[in-house]
Amino acid sequence: MIKVYVADIASQMGLKLTKVSLTGGLTVACLDYRLKLVSESHEVSTIIYQSELDSIEKSSCSGFLELKIRAALERLSMQLTR
Repeated sequence: MIKVYVADIASQMGLKLTKVSLTGGLTVACLDYRLKLVSESHEVSTIIYQSELDSIEKSSCSGFLELKIRAALERLSMQLTR
């Protein structure tokens, strides 16, 4: 679900991603994940939480998660234009 969500936001921003990966780990009883976004040979990542993933499963949108993803994609876009 997250890969489709990220790909949709990336396409809205005019970016083509070559890879989206989600890796997770248990830290202090809170499950968090590292979302890695790759385009060409550039990559960025951001931390997202289980509650944010749950919110897109339930309602197909999450304002705070979308802001995080857009910020990461903006950083990726800046790397691509250098």
